Amino acid sequence: MKRYCIILLTTLALISCNSCRLFIRENNKFVNPFIGTAGDYGQTDPSANIPFGMIKAGPDTDPGNHCGYDYNATKFLGFSQNRASGVGCSGTGGNLRIFPFINNLKESAEMDKNTEKAEPGFYSVKLRNGIIAEATAARTAGIYRFVFPKTEKTGFRIHFETSYSGFIDEKHIFQNDRFLKGWIQCRGNCKMGSYKFYYFVELAEKPTEIKESKGIADIYFSANSSQTQIIKVGLSSVSTAEAEKNLNSEAAEINFDQMRAIAAKNWREYLGRVNVTTDNDTLKTLFYTHLYHASQTPYNIIDESGSYGGSDGNTYHSDNGSYYSGWSLWDTFRSKMPLLSILYPEKYKNMMRSMYQLYKQGKSDDPTDTESFILIRNEHSIPVLLDAYRKDLLDEPLADVLHLMKKEAENLSVDSPDKILEACYDWWAFSEIAGELGDVALQKEFYEKSINYRKIWYDKFKVMGANADVMHGDGLYEGTLWQYRWFVPYDYPWIEDAMGGKKASVSQLDYFFENNLFNVGNQPDIHVPFLYYEFGEPWKSQKLVRQILLEPTVNHYGTHEKWKNPYIGKVFKAEPEGYIEEMDDDAGTMSAWFVLSSMGLYPRNIGETSYWILPSVFEEVGIRLADKKSFKIINRRNSSDDIYIESATLNGEPFSKSWIDYQDIQNGGTLELTLGSTPNTDWGKL
Repeated sequence: MKRYCIILLTTLALISCNSCRLFIRENNKFVNPFIGTAGDYGQTDPSANIPFGMIKAGPDTDPGNHCGYDYNATKFLGFSQNRASGVGCSGTGGNLRIFPFINNLKESAEMDKNTEKAEPGFYSVKLRNGIIAEATAARTAGIYRFVFPKTEKTGFRIHFETSYSGFIDEKHIFQNDRFLKGWIQCRGNCKMGSYKFYYFVELAEKPTEIKESKGIADIYFSANSSQTQIIKVGLSSVSTAEAEKNLNSEAAEINFDQMRAIAAKNWREYLGRVNVTTDNDTLKTLFYTHLYHASQTPYNIIDESGSYGGSDGNTYHSDNGSYYSGWSLWDTFRSKMPLLSILYPEKYKNMMRSMYQLYKQGKSDDPTDTESFILIRNEHSIPVLLDAYRKDLLDEPLADVLHLMKKEAENLSVDSPDKILEACYDWWAFSEIAGELGDVALQKEFYEKSINYRKIWYDKFKVMGANADVMHGDGLYEGTLWQYRWFVPYDYPWIEDAMGGKKASVSQLDYFFENNLFNVGNQPDIHVPFLYYEFGEPWKSQKLVRQILLEPTVNHYGTHEKWKNPYIGKVFKAEPEGYIEEMDDDAGTMSAWFVLSSMGLYPRNIGETSYWILPSVFEEVGIRLADKKSFKIINRRNSSDDIYIESATLNGEPFSKSWIDYQDIQNGGTLELTLGSTPNTDWGKL
């Protein structure tokens, strides 16, 4: 409680301190949480939250999409407490829904869309019946403010059985009528596994009447009650007692506006870690909104007391103030995890500590039946931990979980061509971990396993036949043979030889992109635009990536099918239809792709520590590092036609490599790129 009073005072001091703004820019104003929330164009949501917060205090609408909300919907169903951004199927979360009503109770209310507002840490809408409904949030607690018109009767309906993915069970009890506590258990994403979490709800005043029926509680206030009603909600992965402690710690001594100010400060400091320079405010809005969306998960679910629930159903304790859960690694390992490791290494260390602990809890790829909060999927944690180890972002001893990782690696599925490629990638990463730990025999064993893909590659991917452009052909998951063909990030020299050398490899890439075989809307091939770097013609990637970021392109694919009529237009837009159709944000994966690519950095191979260098779409990118250091990327261009790297310097010295090491970024300094309108075919040839 004292901690939050201090935070509040600091917040107010920052608000009144003009000089402070010189150090942390007001990047919050460039975040538009409604981007990607309309229809099937991103599946993001406008919930109130803080970076990696457990509670996502957001509106549910009818229809609702994966995150419970559709920008085009006008029916308001209430506020629910949790959700995952753009993860497919029917989504997950949507629990403990709170719906305000006046006089005659209805199941929904019409929204006045002209009044709807969302910003980092805050959401508000006025309903057609005159109710103003607002939400703000801390990490484990949220506050709702409802302003009712003068009427005979007001109240709330609390739904205990709401769920996007499937309700299982719940238990609740009212305590002195003003307090409500309980737990809810629901299915995970795509109805895999289940999670159980706890809550504690505080009403600002005692209601005149409470009526209960199965899965619902109707709470009534008389005409003499306050027109402004406050509801506070605390969450926990452990118990109702811990949920109450969390609420008391984060929300007991502050009001709605104070929590909103604290949430805004959280985001201001977080987004202020990177500053971009451009006169194009739309481009800034895209950048900071995508960084915002990339920072919704994983959730920091630790209680104020240090307790947290594990995936095995047991309770654990940590003294470092964090335990992260809610991974979606099959998606996020490709772009989001490498982004967070650059911008927020101190948080990333705690994320990696949590992933390490997950192995000790009996980690599985899919959600267990004893999850303590929302979880999506856990594949490819092995390369992520290898990557963290080599970046010095893992404080825990990998040797202690090597046997658990080995067991996981030995049980990977290989029943389709794509799964063989992905399993071999994990085997390569495990081989590298064994090598780092000095186990030469284990390293050799799994390296040999990691190159087993070569036979299937020759059989299925060397010659691209008539079925190579069939979605789900040969049992593939969300892609074609053309799109999965390139997923061998640790062994491109062999792929190059198998294709017939660099020129032949470039020719194959040319064909892939010229014939619009690339699927920008899904993960299997999102690294492919950068592969010209691997094959010695980086200038082609420089032009191509810029086109994907800023210009109209031809797109033939959704998540599950090839469209008869392609979409021709921009992929990334600063509007509710923020992506192309069926392009889920997938827990911030596609947002992170935009952020990295627009900065001018992209990971070469997760498990190694280097990033390709591209021209940024900004004039300058500045990253605030630890110990008052910074890393700047400066792009020198004379006109908008200057899109190719002519030369580069790092800290004033000539720099001819096409990639930069992670540690060079963290050491601080300046990478300066001189750009031109024609390719320099000599720069950056590895």
